[in-house]
Amino acid sequence: MASMTAAQSATQLLIDKYFPKSFEEFVGNVEIADYVLEWAKKWESGVAQKPLLFFGPPGCGKTALALLVAKQMNWQLFETSASSLRNKDAIEHIVGAATGNASLFGNRRLVLIDEIDALQAQDRGGASAIMTIIKQATNPIILTANEIYGDKKLLPLRALAEIKEFKKINYLSIAKRLREICTLEGIEFEDEAIKELARNSGGDFRSAILDIQGLSPKIVMDDVKDLFPRERKEKIFSVMTKIFKGKTIKEVQDAAMSAEVDNDLLSLWVEENIPRQFDVTDTSKAFDVLSRADIFNGRIYRRQHYGFLKYSSFLTTAGVGLSREKDYRGWSPFQFPGILSSLSSSTAKRELRKSVASKIGEKTHCSRNQAIKDLPFTKYLMEDETLAPGVVSFFGFDDKEAAFLLETKPDTKKIEVLMKDSAALAKKMVVQKMHGQSQRTLFG
Repeated sequence: MASMTAAQSATQLLIDKYFPKSFEEFVGNVEIADYVLEWAKKWESGVAQKPLLFFGPPGCGKTALALLVAKQMNWQLFETSASSLRNKDAIEHIVGAATGNASLFGNRRLVLIDEIDALQAQDRGGASAIMTIIKQATNPIILTANEIYGDKKLLPLRALAEIKEFKKINYLSIAKRLREICTLEGIEFEDEAIKELARNSGGDFRSAILDIQGLSPKIVMDDVKDLFPRERKEKIFSVMTKIFKGKTIKEVQDAAMSAEVDNDLLSLWVEENIPRQFDVTDTSKAFDVLSRADIFNGRIYRRQHYGFLKYSSFLTTAGVGLSREKDYRGWSPFQFPGILSSLSSSTAKRELRKSVASKIGEKTHCSRNQAIKDLPFTKYLMEDETLAPGVVSFFGFDDKEAAFLLETKPDTKKIEVLMKDSAALAKKMVVQKMHGQSQRTLFG
């Protein structure tokens, strides 16, 4: 197959394309890789081994090594996240995979349980489920985590497993592999720029690969230094145009980093406009990429590890924009995120409801919550055209509150007439009150 540049291979992430195909291609933590290979061979020969527990910073190869083992040994992979082990059916399903003698084709299964440190304090059932799986397993098991020594509930798991700590990958090892990838992809590079990029990755190999894909087709020192957030800001419509119509990853990423909105809001803009900008086929591809970004967002939420933000941001912008198979001519208007419009409308209605209930409660000497429950009766009175002006005058409703009760808009003719009648009635009552007081003074 002919080699493609990163820009041409827009639908494929380099982290997927250059996933290690052998232990020789595995970058960093070589001693652990050698140990795991021997561990797998013992399993294959029929000698059961303790589960392996990998821990270390993101991007250092924990999950990649587990996947590589399954591929090299021709084992069926059964992968799940520890946070999903919260119900009996899920636990029994995974226990079945771990204790089964063989897969459908007679090979062993490798059970991979990711993110065991993502279990929250209330997720005692999850930790207990993992213990059950380990004790009953007749197939190899690998567990992964970022940190294992700060949580007491992981203590029993540490006792049952062989612990392997993954160190941050040396930047020279990262730089060497980056040069190889650039050469294979036809990406031009300055050697010092590759070294600087590797240093800035902080030992996160995945992050470094994403960076070279974003900087392709040429990696120079100025662009590497310019990876830091830009001060220049652009309007959202200009940013969206570049995301959906950009030709290169760098162009899309530059636009995303210059956006005047934060990552969460930008993600909502992208999600809202995918089906408005793409046809059915490209929409499907784009949402598939966006779903992968959401996986990393879930990990950020559970682990409070914001290092994953680089991955989710990349997938949400460059991943979505360049997942398309064709370029789209002409211009289609971008739509403000519908969910925000709904929330805004809902918030306004809730505030009006509270305002109306507060005025009712003040006049009828009841709590606001009770007044909210009694709103249907107030609305019933408001529907009577002869009573409505008196209701508005008595409670002191303004035009927005009256419109809320009548389920219409404040600028309608109906509300205009109602407010005039209410004002006239209030004035009449004041006059009558003053007239009554003058009569009592005269004849009192």
